[in-house]
Amino acid sequence: MSKQLSHRRLAPLSLISILLSFGMVSTLASAQNLYMNDLKLKADLDWLNTQGVTQISTSTWPLTANEIKRALASADAATPAQQQVLQSVQTKLAKNRESLVSASVGLYAQTDRQQLPQTFADDQLAGQQASVQLGLSERDWEFNLQANLKNDELIDDNSDVSFEGSYIAGTAANQWLIAGKIPAWWGPGNDGSLIRGDASIPVTGITMQRDQQSAPTSQYLSWVGPWQYQLFAGQLDDYEAIPDAKLFGARLTASPWPWLEVGASRTFMWGGEGRPESFSSFGDAVLGTRDNEATAGNTDDDPANQLAGFDARLSLAPLINVPAGVYAQYVGEDEAGGLPAKNMYLLGADYAADIYGKPYQLYAEYADTRSSGESRGISYDHFLYTDGYYQQGYPLGHALGGDAESVSVGGRLWLDNRNFINTKLQYAKVNQADEPINQAFPDSDTLTAIDVAWEHQLRPQALVTTRFWAVDSDTQSSDIGAAVGIELKSY
Repeated sequence: MSKQLSHRRLAPLSLISILLSFGMVSTLASAQNLYMNDLKLKADLDWLNTQGVTQISTSTWPLTANEIKRALASADAATPAQQQVLQSVQTKLAKNRESLVSASVGLYAQTDRQQLPQTFADDQLAGQQASVQLGLSERDWEFNLQANLKNDELIDDNSDVSFEGSYIAGTAANQWLIAGKIPAWWGPGNDGSLIRGDASIPVTGITMQRDQQSAPTSQYLSWVGPWQYQLFAGQLDDYEAIPDAKLFGARLTASPWPWLEVGASRTFMWGGEGRPESFSSFGDAVLGTRDNEATAGNTDDDPANQLAGFDARLSLAPLINVPAGVYAQYVGEDEAGGLPAKNMYLLGADYAADIYGKPYQLYAEYADTRSSGESRGISYDHFLYTDGYYQQGYPLGHALGGDAESVSVGGRLWLDNRNFINTKLQYAKVNQADEPINQAFPDSDTLTAIDVAWEHQLRPQALVTTRFWAVDSDTQSSDIGAAVGIELKSY
């Protein structure tokens, strides 16, 4: 059973004062070879993709600077709106040089947001957070150290200081190996991923993926098109049901045609205190054999808590010259006939255009994390790993957790090169099986939320972010909240 959230300790006032004297920050510095989950960058690339200007996968994060450059090399921006968004991405990449030292300091503050559903790159989960970041980027390796001082934490990790966003990475033969505490995202969704999202604190571990996603040069494999893989191995923090439980995952994507991207993903929890950690047990988990074969007398016959599924995105611009796309994802908690079963589903569509020369994007997304349409307490749960598919009570998959239904509509508007607005309206039924392991939404509830964020580039190295939201709940009092942050960077 996941532990209940407790009262947070006040952060040391002296350290807060030092950090405040430098400024405010909310995300990693952007001048780097590896780009962690970044809503504005994803929105830029998604808009260009939907318009048919670029072809780059945004369904697997982190992204690499070299892959973005590869996609931009063939970009054809014909309209002022296309040129504006393309310039936004190019400006971000222009900060990268062969050798670069980056630093940032700052603070983010917000009112209580216990009921507000998370979305992509929504990682500010403390009432007040001060951060210091120092990074070094070379052509073939990269180092980033980020220390975060938190007060009034939404996710209780038993510490006022954390190091989310810290990593060391190196590249060779078009492969990146990354070790650290970084977020992930697997899937085409705007608001959620059914199998690897970023609602929880990042899992500490090792990630491996390609640098540039170019198509195979072999005449027999060139039909695969641009492709990517990502492998992950890490250890969960504060997993009380089975301490030291490990998380492994693999994802593969390919674009055989400019209008289609397909992906397959699989994760499993394995090992930990009291569980078998032999080579044969790991092999069974990797191959998916002996799944659900445990008996009352021998739980070792079930080697892991496994999830697997598929996703796809269809872009209409290359097909019929319409700047829109549709996408879908399904993930199973079980297996039947070699395919996922007891499935969760995600469906969505988006549209990208401009009005009076200002780019905008609209999307609609439906997610169902029940088990094939039924609330049975199975999704993101397991009879051995009883803390479920969560870390510190927050989902490793979709941000709403298991046995939820959600409909959301959202919009993004680029007012100019310095102002970006992101909005979302969401209706969700959460935790319908009333499972206490879901600390994001510990009770069955129905929520209606509106969420508006504004990003203003005050100066080239100073970014101001503001956010306002309102959440209506069937079981809790209505919540109206706000947040503000400023980040200052130096290269």
